Amino acid sequence: MTSIAVAPVLTPTPHPFRLSLLLHLGPGAAAAAVYFLMVPVTRGWGLPSVAALALSGLLGVAPVQLAVLARHRRRQREVSGPPEPAVWLRARTSPGRLVAWTTGVVLAAGIVFAATAPLAARVESTMFGWWPESMKVDLGAAGDYGRPALLVTVALLLVGTVVVSPVVEELYFRGFLLPRMSPRLGAAAPMTHALLFAAYHVWTPWLLLTRAIAILPLVYAVRRTRSVRVGISAHMVLNTVDLVVVCLAVAAA
Repeated sequence: MTSIAVAPVLTPTPHPFRLSLLLHLGPGAAAAAVYFLMVPVTRGWGLPSVAALALSGLLGVAPVQLAVLARHRRRQREVSGPPEPAVWLRARTSPGRLVAWTTGVVLAAGIVFAATAPLAARVESTMFGWWPESMKVDLGAAGDYGRPALLVTVALLLVGTVVVSPVVEELYFRGFLLPRMSPRLGAAAPMTHALLFAAYHVWTPWLLLTRAIAILPLVYAVRRTRSVRVGISAHMVLNTVDLVVVCLAVAAA
């Protein structure tokens, strides 16, 4: 008997807005829960709280988001008809284009963060003055930590924040959720997605507007190139900022 190849679907099935909202924000609650629980633990180990953020990537971000992708794949095996991939926007990108797009996205995001820093600081002090200082992300740059503690933090950041979180988040948010945003949103879909991604970062709510604007170039770049690889590359570079700060603290320790 000759087997007949089943052609894959050409477009993903859109998510209802309520489901999209849940899938955007739910993992943020899980990641935040891990972060808030791990802050006292990492401080007990003599590490700055940014180590807890790195652990939230390993224990909160990756397990939840990969589980959602795995569930989608399992459900696709149970339905008749062409299978629908979990991750879209997987076009190949040449090294030159990848570097060019990554550079552009990183520069644009850097400009946004720098330009909106005073506003973010004002929002933090006025609207979130009640936020416990102990729960804010501490990069360990104040000189309160020894070299061994900072080296452990560097290792955690390298694995959790620079590698694992960017890869998983880009596959999940830009590869899985973004292509499934409701067509009814039209041109507003990228901004809606950026806002929801910013709101997903529950542990720094004062950066909501800054992060939403800063992530827009990445969203448009991934859509334009149809390559989630661009998002992964730019996200990794952006997340390296915290690592560089801690490395400078190590050098000064």
